[in-house]
Amino acid sequence: MGCVSQCAKYFLCLFNFIFFIAGGAALTVGIWLFADRSSFTNLIGKLDQSDILNKTDADVIKVIAYILIIAGALTFIVSFLGYCGAMFESRCLLCVYAILLSLVLLLEFVVCGLAYGFREADKGTQDFLKSTIKYYATTADKAETVTVAWDGIMTEFHCCGVESYRDFSENTNFTVNGKMVPEACCIKENGVLKDPICPISPTASNSYYETGCYKAIVNAIKENEAIVISVAATLPLIEFLVIVLAVYLVCFHWRPQHVYRCVEPSGKE
Repeated sequence: MGCVSQCAKYFLCLFNFIFFIAGGAALTVGIWLFADRSSFTNLIGKLDQSDILNKTDADVIKVIAYILIIAGALTFIVSFLGYCGAMFESRCLLCVYAILLSLVLLLEFVVCGLAYGFREADKGTQDFLKSTIKYYATTADKAETVTVAWDGIMTEFHCCGVESYRDFSENTNFTVNGKMVPEACCIKENGVLKDPICPISPTASNSYYETGCYKAIVNAIKENEAIVISVAATLPLIEFLVIVLAVYLVCFHWRPQHVYRCVEPSGKE
């Protein structure tokens, strides 16, 4: 094996080993959060002297756990295939790895394209988000998913509704109980509502009722625009390089070498 092939092999091993560890860690944390949230949050609180996770809604923690489990499992499996394929020079494993990583890269481009499209279709995006609020806290099939998602967004970004709390007035199933805003729109202290009457009578001092989530998310993205662009540009480039190296090794250096020659006793071929 030449110098280039050796470098390609060990680069793939190092790259996938790092992501194998990261994926395993994310998967472990996700399962831990899902199975026993309290012990994890207590440990984090002791390490950084903060109770930020204790102040976070249980539904938000659940969403975070699901994301960590899915992302961690995918990263763990794909990087395991890549590491084993490179280390043991397995054409089969490396082919599967290259295909899976190509699908991941394609999915990233699709997500970037959709994100850019949503950016251009500002009004359409807001209308779509408003249409989901009618399922909030209802008995519809997708109500639980919508409710958890909105509670997570509103808690994380300290906002309420798409443009403001008025978006919830169109959800008659929610307002029939006399509530004006969900508890996720209210300010909390140590996981408890600062003002118990906030859902019924929200004010600027006990809630984020006038702050729209769409604007809050856009502002958060703009504040971290440099980081988002750097990650969005660097990660696909590295993944593309890894795919090229994997294909290079499979197609040009690890093909089985067979000599199909039959030599007769007389020495003639």
